[in-house]
Amino acid sequence: MTNSWLVLLPPLIVLGIALFFRQLIAAMVIGLLSAALIAADFSPMSAATLVGKRFWLGVSELDTLYNFSFLFAIGVFVSLLGMTGGATAFAHSIASRLKTAKMVESAIFPFSLLLALDDYLNTLTVAHVMRPLTNRFKIARAKLAFLIQTFAGPLVILVPLSSWAALIIGQLELSGINFGSDAKILGDPFFVYLKSIPFIFYSLLMISSAWLIIRCGLSYGPMHKHELIAKETGNLWGGHKPLEEIAHEEVQHGTLSDLLLPLFTLLISVLLGIAWSGDYYLTGGNLSFIDALKNNNQTALVLFVSSIITLFVGFAQAVIKKRITLPQIPQIIKAGILLMYSAIFVVFLASLLGTILRVDLETGSYLAHKLLGSVPLYLFPLMIFITTTLISMAIGTAWGTITLMLPIAIPMYLTFTAIATPATLADLPLLFPILGALFSGAVVGDHVSPVSSAGIMAANSSGCYPLDHTITQFPYAIPAIIGCCISFFVVSFLNFNSVALNALISLIIGLIPCLSIHYVLNKRR
Repeated sequence: MTNSWLVLLPPLIVLGIALFFRQLIAAMVIGLLSAALIAADFSPMSAATLVGKRFWLGVSELDTLYNFSFLFAIGVFVSLLGMTGGATAFAHSIASRLKTAKMVESAIFPFSLLLALDDYLNTLTVAHVMRPLTNRFKIARAKLAFLIQTFAGPLVILVPLSSWAALIIGQLELSGINFGSDAKILGDPFFVYLKSIPFIFYSLLMISSAWLIIRCGLSYGPMHKHELIAKETGNLWGGHKPLEEIAHEEVQHGTLSDLLLPLFTLLISVLLGIAWSGDYYLTGGNLSFIDALKNNNQTALVLFVSSIITLFVGFAQAVIKKRITLPQIPQIIKAGILLMYSAIFVVFLASLLGTILRVDLETGSYLAHKLLGSVPLYLFPLMIFITTTLISMAIGTAWGTITLMLPIAIPMYLTFTAIATPATLADLPLLFPILGALFSGAVVGDHVSPVSSAGIMAANSSGCYPLDHTITQFPYAIPAIIGCCISFFVVSFLNFNSVALNALISLIIGLIPCLSIHYVLNKRR
């Protein structure tokens, strides 16, 4: 059934059930079972075997275990901050400077930029620290979730030191961009990734859109209803409670060091861990930091170990400063696990569904070949963006989409150009726009898909029902998607010698209609 339109049904089933019955876990389970049945040619026994196989691979894969352990550790960290009052102290320290809701919303961006090493780390930490401030100004949880996620994944992919960069560099090399004997394109993967960053138009347009929405007070669509309810009634959830809400008494005696010491411990541990795993010369290896970053393939392990070190430092500091007692530590750990388990369970279901869609049903390959087929070369960046967007929305994972699409897009582009391999970067003027289109499309789906693990995590950490987050966020993403389509169409016709100039002109041409649409929709709300 992998070459049939039926491979598109499971994500549609998930969306339909979630929309009409508002039962996200049930929607995920039914979508997972339907995907397995289609993959097994509707044989119940084969479908059950497939689900069992994917479940076992999911729970036994080291990177998956490290990632989920990291999320639980961050949950415990968040619980610890609640007990010590570190987050409250931070909120109080900046509250005098943040006198309006607009200023509070604006503060989310620089804080997110500080934590742009990983989108989960960014999402969980920023949401917990900023939530007391957004509560004070009656900012809807859906608005907080939108800002948190917009300044997470779309921002992290632009940062060369992030966990996303490590994945992208590795996948570029596996897809044939290297200097080895199997090279299809002669180039350094890290350099190619850096040159493609200015063409990740969706991230740039979406971040610009969020900033405009904040600074100009724009509000429309379902988000406007949530914001009105929050302002008029104080109901920040818009009528629907989140999966889990951390419950603890707000501590008033905390200090900034209760937040900053463990937070900087986490950041430094991650950077040192990446350097060590990448064989950096100052940590006993023989590579420069940039080469170590490219060589790092242990990001999940680094994040997990860093989170454990952070918890040790955080607990030690809290005990020494008598913020907590030793008997309270198990209670804090339990509270952190309870905070995260529902979200992680949904993320795990979404991951299983995404794996079956990607590997067993080959939903992405089906869409790619149906939509790309044989298009004119000047439309290739635009079609890559559209195709990757649809795939990412269907399977709910940017990383999975990038892994799937790079081995498809690069050979197709080489075929269209009819250039002998290994080709040089100078022979392929559209390579960077095509990669930017692919990364942009991957981020779109990760940003707005109802089965996106990043979206579920952003909603849960912000205290927003996941489907409300998807419904309110999607209209805000549409202008950026339209702007991207315009930019990726225009970029094929620009032939300036400067790659940066081509990117800048294309971005501006897409940015103007993107921001204009926001203004028009705001006036017609």
